[in-house]
Amino acid sequence: MDIQDLIIELDDDEKRQILYDEDFHKKHELDNNDLMKIINSLKKKSKEELLFDKELIVDKLHLDHKQITELAKELPTDEEKNKIISDYGLEKFYEYCIIKTFSVESKIKKVLEDDELDRYQKISILSTLNPEEICNFLRENREFCLSNDIRPYEIVTELNSNDQKIFIENFEDVGLEINEKREILVRLHEDVKQTINIENLPEEYKTAISMKTNEIGVIIINLGSDRNLEDYRGLDNLISVNAEKFTEEEKLKFMKLCDICPNLRVKNSLKSMIEFYSTGLEYKEAEMWISSVMETLKPEFSKAQKVAIIDNAIGKKISYSPDFGTEVFDDSDSRALWKIISSGYGVCNGIARVEQYMLDRAGIDSELVESDTHTFLKLKDIELPFANGEFKRGTTILDPTWNLASHRFKGKPNNFCLSYEEIRRHDIDSNGKDHNCHKNDKELQDATMNLDEQSLRMLFSSVGLADKDGQFPIKDLIDESKSIDKIYANDPKENIKEQFLLLSKTCPEFARCQDSSMEVLKDVFLDNENLKFDKCVVNRVYEKSDKQKRPIMYVYIASEELGKKFYYADKERDELIEIKQEEFEKRFECYDRDLEKADGIRPWEDDKEQKENINLENSSGKLVAEEGEER
Repeated sequence: MDIQDLIIELDDDEKRQILYDEDFHKKHELDNNDLMKIINSLKKKSKEELLFDKELIVDKLHLDHKQITELAKELPTDEEKNKIISDYGLEKFYEYCIIKTFSVESKIKKVLEDDELDRYQKISILSTLNPEEICNFLRENREFCLSNDIRPYEIVTELNSNDQKIFIENFEDVGLEINEKREILVRLHEDVKQTINIENLPEEYKTAISMKTNEIGVIIINLGSDRNLEDYRGLDNLISVNAEKFTEEEKLKFMKLCDICPNLRVKNSLKSMIEFYSTGLEYKEAEMWISSVMETLKPEFSKAQKVAIIDNAIGKKISYSPDFGTEVFDDSDSRALWKIISSGYGVCNGIARVEQYMLDRAGIDSELVESDTHTFLKLKDIELPFANGEFKRGTTILDPTWNLASHRFKGKPNNFCLSYEEIRRHDIDSNGKDHNCHKNDKELQDATMNLDEQSLRMLFSSVGLADKDGQFPIKDLIDESKSIDKIYANDPKENIKEQFLLLSKTCPEFARCQDSSMEVLKDVFLDNENLKFDKCVVNRVYEKSDKQKRPIMYVYIASEELGKKFYYADKERDELIEIKQEEFEKRFECYDRDLEKADGIRPWEDDKEQKENINLENSSGKLVAEEGEER
């Protein structure tokens, strides 16, 4: 017999003596799991007294929070349980586990008043109430449930079959909306549905009960069935569909469903198989835009021409997420395929997936490739035209994210159909540091085809994205910017003002495609011969009054002639507005993570000359220029 089994046979006083004897624990190699068995063998009163001896529990028995929680759940009063939570400083998860054992009154109080509990924890706590108590809670706390997104069906789903039956018998008196009742009926356990006499029920109840759900309670949608799509109206919360592989017929029917259920969830997955979600409304808006791009692909166009048009269209539609790397960045929004198109914002793997999805629609084979910090595309077995009249077939690399800014401002995409050797050169910044953004020797060793600059210009000229000589429209923008710089060579304040007006005229939406606009401001408009500054910072801040901390582009300039100048991009007026430093500091603030990177110093608080810090893996593409050429 093991030593702990012998100890369990002793009386409580002897067990307590052993529990306090650390030398005994060590001698007999009793770990805290063994000690827990001994504790659990104590009579209830002895166990409770022992739990309040924190020195024993933590320093001698070394019980973890999970074990302490299991003991605390057995305490007779809420007051004692709260004391354990407080004395041991239990993590929120373990506090929530204990709250589930509170009295009904205390549970409800916690749900209503404890803002640190998330909505899932609140729902789980409410599901421990009996059916009558749940009915009362829903009836008396209607506004609370609405404002906290607590949906009645989520509570009822957690009940056992018997409690579900009791709840259904009373749910007409709770004051629920018809769609809330239908959600509950859809999510009932199958054995409960079988007991319901549907003969005299309203039709909308019958259709809800007839719907099948999968193992996680999502309605199974069969677009090939004869079910009336109107049956799904109001059940948006229970619909989640992967729409990446739909046929054209399924897509058309699904878009009708999106009209009926605009907030249903449309999911897509990336290489990691993590799922991301767009709404039905976002799906329809994105698919309509995709269709408009596809309609421009003429039947006679080669695959290379189609890639050029699609890559260009994505650059004009999407900008790199301006809040990336901040404390409010939403990972799911920036990687949800259709949401990216609808919102106009994404990050590298999401943007690359958008392009892959569109290329697939055009019959072009591509593969998502990842480095340690970046994601882009490998085009497989594609034929490219060369300026010498030759056509070559092979594998090449396309980086949609790094081409965004170039396409937005009608420039030459510098990361279009390159060999692995060539695109790796682009990973090296001006200081010679290799950021390894495209480093993946295993997956890219076969990417040997490289479209030289002359051939690229010819390709884009063939689809009207460059002129007949292969010049991209950005050259005219650069020439106009230089002309302004000459006219106002001796008036930097007016020079800046006119440069900003040119930006606004060229790209009216510049305040909403911040990342691409920041690139062109740094590389074109504020990089002219007569605009010499001690410091020029183009970045993002947020308005202090905005709880969502949405990013706003700003420009800070410091020079001996101008002093300190501040400008912010107004999304309503579509212009860069000058603002006094005092007002700027009163209205705006830097993101916490940006401050952390700068050791807590805001750009205008540091008198050191600005040295550009390039983070290539987060870039939407630098517009590089040589004298007389587009950048």
